[in-house]
Amino acid sequence: MDKIKIRFDPTNNTLIVWFTDPAQMAYLTPIEEETPGDFHLIKNDDGEVIGIECQFYHIGAGEMAVEFVSAPSLKKEPESV
Repeated sequence: MDKIKIRFDPTNNTLIVWFTDPAQMAYLTPIEEETPGDFHLIKNDDGEVIGIECQFYHIGAGEMAVEFVSAPSLKKEPESV
């Protein structure tokens, strides 16, 4: 699995979260029709989501704190004998 990459562009106030290699980006699509200018899915040539983009995102100067929480696996573990 690739590292998740989080990028913030203060010039354009754009926050981008990459789930895989940014070089695979082919196009953007709106997440919802009601928010076509603010939130986009970043997709590769196969139409798979490889990231998200949030425009008009504002944060103050300095570093952005990030918390990552992984949901528990839904796979059933094999029972011990």
